[in-house]
Order: sequence, then C-alpha cells, then structure tokens
Amino acid sequence: MEQEFLDIVPHSNGWCFVGHGLRSPAYSSYHLALAAAKKLRSERKTGNAPVLRHLDLKGRLLPIDDRFVFAEPHFAG
Repeated sequence: MEQEFLDIVPHSNGWCFVGHGLRSPAYSSYHLALAAAKKLRSERKTGNAPVLRHLDLKGRLLPIDDRFVFAEPHFAG
C-alpha cells in the first residue's frame, strides 16, 4: 500500500494543506492549517493515517513529528 501525505504549504491568503488530491481552504495561520489537517487525518476510518509534512525553507517536504509543537515557519520575501 502506498503511503499518503497531507502537506502544509503556504497559500496566497495564509496556509493550506494538500492531500487526497484536494487542496483545503486557506487558513490564516500555520497552526490552524495544521489543526485542520490533523482533524482530517483523525477522521480517517480505514487504512494507515496519512503522514503530515511541512515545506521547509529549502523547498523540501519534511514529516511533522506530532510530539513537538512547531513555531510558524517564516519565509523571506
């Protein structure tokens, strides 16, 4: 079975998550987008839960460790 992902990414109006072939609505903060992605992941009834990832400053998608709380990433520009 192929691993699924929910990616927290910047959006022109804040932050969103992308996964399951869909993009979420824009959230005003990284933490709100992360909370919404976690809620969607927890509602999944079958199979493995998707891995949460975030975009780092070098453009890499890195897994989010649920044991830690991350500060909202800041992008130069």
